[in-house]
Amino acid sequence: MSVYVLLAEGFEEIEALSPVDYLRRSDLDVKILSCGKELVVRGAHGISVVADKLVEQVLWSGGLSASGGSAAVVVPGGMPGAANLSQCQAARDLLGRVSDAGGLVAALCAAPVVVLAGWGLLRGRRYTCYPSMETQLEKWGGSDWKELTAGSQYTGSRVEVDGNLITGAGPGAAEEFSLMLVRRLAGDGAARRLASSALFRK
Repeated sequence: MSVYVLLAEGFEEIEALSPVDYLRRSDLDVKILSCGKELVVRGAHGISVVADKLVEQVLWSGGLSASGGSAAVVVPGGMPGAANLSQCQAARDLLGRVSDAGGLVAALCAAPVVVLAGWGLLRGRRYTCYPSMETQLEKWGGSDWKELTAGSQYTGSRVEVDGNLITGAGPGAAEEFSLMLVRRLAGDGAARRLASSALFRK
């Protein structure tokens, strides 16, 4: 199982690095991918992260299996990070391939609306996001937003799971979101061990 965390300039650092940390503690193969032209990506609060690869390198090098079903993609929010990521065609190709094959897609804060809505990945799904972003589907979904988000349902939960889609409400939910990713990708036992060792709040 390969897990890809997508970063674009202006990403929310807690939402990006909490999943990376929790998943790596659980011995999962996590790669940070830059959606820009450089490996160094600057976050919304001035913290720069060195990505492992560019998104294009994974797509073009055969790093992603033909099906994509054995992969997971994590999309942190933050602005303008989510908006910048929504303009990355390589990220769209990667997410589309993984989603179509039944692989796990996970996004939080602004990303479910800013990134996933316009790419049709919320269609018919329950989801959560940063409060008030659910009212901006038209803004970020484009001219076809009604068709692209048909049947989607905003729940307001801190973390929402609907099939192969996991969404989170924001930076304060990053810990719960990350633990849910561990549970889905490494199993309940791994999630319990991590929660205990990390002193996860009950």
